[in-house]
Amino acid sequence: MLKKLFKFGPNKEDVIQVWSRIEGLTSVEPVKEAHHFLPDWWPRASMWQNPEVLKKNKETNNNINNKGTIRRCPAVPEFMSMGFVVPLWTDVRIEIFGDGRWKWNTPCKDFSMSAHGDSQLKDLLPKNVQPETVVKADCPWYVKTPPGVSLLQLPMMWHFNPEFSVAPGVIWSDIHHEINQQMLFKKSGVFNLQRGTPLAHYIPIRREKFNLDVSEQSLDLRRQANASFYHVRTKFTGGYQQHQREVKKKELECPYHANKK
Repeated sequence: MLKKLFKFGPNKEDVIQVWSRIEGLTSVEPVKEAHHFLPDWWPRASMWQNPEVLKKNKETNNNINNKGTIRRCPAVPEFMSMGFVVPLWTDVRIEIFGDGRWKWNTPCKDFSMSAHGDSQLKDLLPKNVQPETVVKADCPWYVKTPPGVSLLQLPMMWHFNPEFSVAPGVIWSDIHHEINQQMLFKKSGVFNLQRGTPLAHYIPIRREKFNLDVSEQSLDLRRQANASFYHVRTKFTGGYQQHQREVKKKELECPYHANKK
């Protein structure tokens, strides 16, 4: 049994343990932090809507008329880099016939796929969103999170896999360590999936209750919104990230956060 540890929070106790029931899998196709699985199109995408402007005049990097693309939206790469990803641990050939039947094959008998019958999920969904077949990947990995921390299971949302998606859900992984991925295949056919294919994205979340306060804007809330807005909008580029660094620095200087290390 081989383990891999992930640090996800400021405390020494904030460690996620991942281990495999298959001896040696950790050195073959390990679970890794999510930033190792950025989609192929991401590094090729331009940061600017008019990249030719930058070639003509490098100083226009701060030109407000040359607006950024999604590559400059900090929310997207932060999401892509949160948590960890479970890649497919073996090659697998799945054939879906389109009449409810399907079959699978792997090069090694240690790995398997199983069925989620139509009556479990497919038949419960509206006709226009029903997958062709739901296949359960019998995952060899187990995960243990700290007390009170669950795992949010997500599909590889920015990969836009044309063949299948993984059903989202929340697992109380501090007490239940098995993770199996429900693969929603979009059409019939033969699918030769390669070992290492990003399968599912997992983000640790703390199970904490909060109260939702919905109100009209007060003077204090307006001031907070304005301060947040101008922290970002008074910089041509990088205002959001600079504000993040300033907040993190204050947190580290706070005695409460320092004592939690």
